[in-house]
Amino acid sequence: LDMIEELDVFPHNLAVGSPVIVDDLLFTVTGNGVDEGHITIPAPFAPSFIAVNKNTGELVWESAAPGTKILHGSWSNPAYGVIGGVPQVVFPGGDGWLYSFEPETGKELWRFDCNPKDSKWALGGQGTRNNIVSTPVIYEGKVYIGVGQDPEHGEGVGHFYAIDATKRGDITESGVVWRVSEGDFGDSDAFHRTISTAAIQDDIVYIADLSGFLYAFDANTGEHFWTYDTFAAVWGSPYVADGKVYLGDEDGDGIVLRAGREMEEIAEMNLGNAVYGAPVAANGALYI
Repeated sequence: LDMIEELDVFPHNLAVGSPVIVDDLLFTVTGNGVDEGHITIPAPFAPSFIAVNKNTGELVWESAAPGTKILHGSWSNPAYGVIGGVPQVVFPGGDGWLYSFEPETGKELWRFDCNPKDSKWALGGQGTRNNIVSTPVIYEGKVYIGVGQDPEHGEGVGHFYAIDATKRGDITESGVVWRVSEGDFGDSDAFHRTISTAAIQDDIVYIADLSGFLYAFDANTGEHFWTYDTFAAVWGSPYVADGKVYLGDEDGDGIVLRAGREMEEIAEMNLGNAVYGAPVAANGALYI
């Protein structure tokens, strides 16, 4: 399926994420975005999110939800889950909103603005409104997501949300279970922009920000357990396995912490090059 030729998609940076496949449906973000001058959106009504028959490539439904409000591009991944008995596919929009759809029909279930209403977008990352680069994580009826920008835009104000995905309509206000933002724990523990995806186990959320801090929160209440400073930028995501939390940073360090409410560093080793991805464990081995 040639999305540029057949759907008029204009991808910005060609940095599209990965598809999610559920039964015979494949869901993917198209990458629709602004032009190279970062001024106009060449195809505002082209789809930013599509559902495709995985066997035939036939377009089942499409959404241009962000429309003319795309900030920069669309680079995240969708997530699928059954919440309150209702299947949902969650799309991170290029306007900084999360959208949830019925997987079979594309009917919108809810939408959530992941930025404060007074936030402003500005070229080069100088504004306070952010994109969604992270992948939504669905856990116990809630969706967990952080906001950020292209790492080339530098550090800035960030937000991380736990959202009640059982609600319907515009749930920007009603859907907030908890939120953390820059400065919530004092200047030394400010939550910044993030492009990382959260890891959740045993009701503890582990999330890193671009500034190099790894946080642990209570998944239900948002209680802040601890913060670990890597002293380097973090592009990748934390990974939990075997009772440990693994994370890599831009300085090439691989960090191993004890999973839990108390912070305990087990090991740190340099891998000889920057780590931009998330570690993955399989069959007793860790791959980075």
